[in-house]
Amino acid sequence: MSAAADRMPILPTRMSRMTPMTRFLIGILGFIMVLTLIAMAAEVLKDPRLFPVSNVDVLGTLDYTDRASLSAAVENDVRKGLLALDIDKVRDDVEALPWVAAAHVRREWPARLTIAIEEHEPAARWNNDGLVSKRHQMFLPPQLHPDSAQHMQWQEHFAQLPRLSGATGRHDAVLDDYRHYQIKLSEIGLSIVSLNEDDRHSQTLELSNSVIVKLGYENRRERLHSFIAVHDRLVTDDQSNQTLRFDMRYKNGFAFTGRKPSPGVI
Repeated sequence: MSAAADRMPILPTRMSRMTPMTRFLIGILGFIMVLTLIAMAAEVLKDPRLFPVSNVDVLGTLDYTDRASLSAAVENDVRKGLLALDIDKVRDDVEALPWVAAAHVRREWPARLTIAIEEHEPAARWNNDGLVSKRHQMFLPPQLHPDSAQHMQWQEHFAQLPRLSGATGRHDAVLDDYRHYQIKLSEIGLSIVSLNEDDRHSQTLELSNSVIVKLGYENRRERLHSFIAVHDRLVTDDQSNQTLRFDMRYKNGFAFTGRKPSPGVI
């Protein structure tokens, strides 16, 4: 037999199988590489030169908000570019402006930012430098700040609003009381000029016909009802602008000063 016949065929060597640990490490490495590529892409896309904000559209009627202050509030955010800017931060910065009740912000590709603004609707003045909105939000408009160059002009502008006063945090409850009283008093043709509440929550009303009504701090709505019941018998059109005062804080009656009532009217 020849040497060629004695030679055995050479079979391919079987590769050793990967261990579970090796596969795990390769998977982790691949995952890290994918995350790295995503992070690098995100940083590139955040470059404001790629997606600059070329237009900022402001929607809504701005009667009181200063446009220069609005522009300054969003300037730094807009510089980051459309993709990188934080929509929530833009909204918070805009809503921090005194007259802004709510702001709705959205991106519009490829280069536009839209801001829809709702302003506060003032319902009443609050103390010396604040306003209360129809949504019961108290805010401090710069127009009413004593240092404002147009302070007196804006005081006159808001002069027709009722004056409310009270302790910090009481604007919501006082406005509710004002609205209730106003509905009841309108039934006899009166309106409230001012409602003052002291630290003990004792309330005093000044009415449109120069009448002062002390309601105190308890049973105020019942006391107002009692005042309305006697008003037309005690207050006449010929009072010659004399201030009349009703103290309704008595348990079984009230005190009346300013004009001597006619006999038998009480």
